Amino acid sequence: MESHDQHTLWAQALENYQAAVLTAQHGWHNVSVACSYYAAFTAMWVALGDPPRRYWEHRGIVNHFAFGQWRTPPEPIERDLVRTIRHLYTNRLVANYRAVALTAVVSTTSLATARRVVRLVADAEGLPQEGML
Repeated sequence: MESHDQHTLWAQALENYQAAVLTAQHGWHNVSVACSYYAAFTAMWVALGDPPRRYWEHRGIVNHFAFGQWRTPPEPIERDLVRTIRHLYTNRLVANYRAVALTAVVSTTSLATARRVVRLVADAEGLPQEGML
């Protein structure tokens, strides 16, 4: 992945995270969960680089990320974090495709997961964390 692409994707990850915070503050929990998921998804994309195909599949990206081969030295991601990322993906599907009003607890948990992923990638890749709470 070219440096320009990485910086563009990273800016999108941070923007999604900030949007998740703002929408949670307004009580728009479904939107917050979706933005939290995309903050985490895009951060994982930055860590992994270009996908093996033309795009990352949502379930597949978590599997590649979990192996931790993108880290120096390579180290698998904690099982707890992998589990919460998968749970965030499930909640994103509920937020976008089901007639269910998600709660503040769900959006807060989703924000915490996104924050963990974004910070993990930022620390490993030496990327800025502007706008992170």
